Amino acid sequence: MPSLFAQLVGRATTVLAGLLQVIVLVYLMLAAGNMLFLKLVKLLPAPDDLRTATDILNRTESMVANYLTVTALINVGQGIAVGLAMWAIGMPDPFIWGVVTFVLEFIPYLGGVIIVGLLLIDGFSVFSGLGQVLLAPAIYLVISTLQNNVVSPYAYGNRLKLNPLAVMIFVLFWWFIWGIPGVFLAIPIAATLKVLGDQLPSLKPLGELLGE
Repeated sequence: MPSLFAQLVGRATTVLAGLLQVIVLVYLMLAAGNMLFLKLVKLLPAPDDLRTATDILNRTESMVANYLTVTALINVGQGIAVGLAMWAIGMPDPFIWGVVTFVLEFIPYLGGVIIVGLLLIDGFSVFSGLGQVLLAPAIYLVISTLQNNVVSPYAYGNRLKLNPLAVMIFVLFWWFIWGIPGVFLAIPIAATLKVLGDQLPSLKPLGELLGE
C-alpha cells in the first residue's frame, strides 16, 4: 500500500492536471475570440423574424452570467458565515473553512456532503467529546439550510431555476467525463442549455427537463 504522503501527492497531481486542462481550454477559447460565437450564430436558426440567433445567444450569455454571479455572491456570504462560526467554536483555520465552503458550494449537493465529511474528520482530530465533534457539521448544516430555503429563493427570485435531479445527473455525468473540472463546469453547461431550451422551440423539451 502506498504511504499517505504518496496518496496525497497523487491526488494533488490529478487535481493540478485537471486545472491545467481547464486553463489551456480557457486560453484557446480566448485566443479564438468571437469565432465560436459567429459559428453558433450560423448554426442556430432564429425562431421568428423578431429575434435573431445573435439576440438569443446574447440573452443566453447575459442570463447565465447573472445566474453565476448571484451564485458566487451567495457562496461568499455562506463562506463568511461558516468561517466565523468555525472561529467561534474553536475550529482551527476558520479562514480555510470559509474558502473551502465558497469553492465547494459551486458543486450542488456533493459539495455539501464533502464539507460535512471534512468537518467530521477535522473535528475528531481536534476535539475529544462527541458533542464537540458533531457541533461543526451541525452548524454548517444549519447555515446551509438557511441559505437554501431563505437566501437563495430571495436572491434568485424568478431567475433561472434548475431541476435538482437534472442538476445532480449533470454533475455526475460531467464528473465521469472530465473529473473535477467537469464538476465545476456542470452547472454553467446546464444553465446554458436551460436558457436555450426556454428560447428555442426545437429545444423546448430540454428546457422543460432542466427546469423546476
